[in-house]
This record gives sequence, C-alpha cells and structure tokens, in this order.
Amino acid sequence: MTTGALKVIAIPGSLRAHSFNRGLLLAAQAHNPDEFTVEIYERTGALPIFNQDLEGDDLPQSVVDLTRRIREADAVIIATPEYNSSIPGGLKNLLDWGSRPHGNSAFTGKPVAVMGTSPSPYGAIRAQEMVASVVRAMGAGVLDRPLAVDRALEKFTGDGRLKDDATREAIADSLHGLRELARIPVAA
Repeated sequence: MTTGALKVIAIPGSLRAHSFNRGLLLAAQAHNPDEFTVEIYERTGALPIFNQDLEGDDLPQSVVDLTRRIREADAVIIATPEYNSSIPGGLKNLLDWGSRPHGNSAFTGKPVAVMGTSPSPYGAIRAQEMVASVVRAMGAGVLDRPLAVDRALEKFTGDGRLKDDATREAIADSLHGLRELARIPVAA
C-alpha cells in the first residue's frame, strides 16, 4: 500500500533530447508534484547492449543503477515512440536489462503505465502493445488505459513540450490510475 507522494520512474523510449515522448513525461513530471514525484530516467543510451555474459557479480554500473531506480520506485511510466511498427531498440535493451536476473526482474510487482506518441494517426499504439506485453511477462501490473497520442506535430512545440490540454488531462488520468494500481497488490 503506497501513501503520500507516489514515486514514479519515467522511461522515455526515445533517446532524442526533445522527443515528443519525453514531452509526455515532462508533462507527467509537472502534474501535481505534491502527489506524484516523477523522475525521468536519462541513461538509456549509456546501457550496454544486453549480453548474458555481462551478468553476475560485475554487472555494469549503468545496469545496477537502472535496476536500483526501478526497484525503489512505486510505479513506472514508459513513453514509447514506434520505430518500424515496433519498440525502439534502446528501450527494448533497457527492458531486457530490467528483466534480469532471471526470476528476479526489477519490474516484478510494479504498476506500469504505457503511453506513446507519434506524428501518425495511430499514436504508437503497436509499440505500446508490445511494451505492455514485455513488462507483463516480467511480472509487472500494466494499467489497462494505454495513452496513444496521435498527430504529435500538432500537440507539441518544436522543442518537445506538450501544448495540448486534452493530452495533459489524459496524462493526469494515467497518473491517478497508477496511484490506484499501486494500492492494489500486483500478482507476480
């Protein structure tokens, strides 16, 4: 049972500094900071490509930091673009590292909200479905309200800041859904 400010780690699926998906997370970070503390994970590009040979006592420090941050959070938000009708490679790599060690995923029992945006009329929905499937397989509880933001060029500024009030409200709804999910034990 989580009380007080919900501690959320927010993972952008794009490495681009001013990505629209990072803009979704910045909007989440700005929403009611007394109720939600949203930390955006900025080190996806620093993770080595997943290789089981790197597991063990000498895990790369970037992986140790990632899994620690996920474990310490009450909940996770993942904002993903869609690359070639799929999950971006860097995000999939992060999820692979977060699933380790086998049987002890950092995502086990975590409430997760999946959202995404793209310039297309589909709002990265295929990538969101794939991300949700992957994190469910790792034992996470996925919020049953995906947020697909279509036509990103109309809803974000050139530097990736959200300017659409309806999307801002949908993000707030996702945060409140995560808060409710965090109060319910998640079956692993």
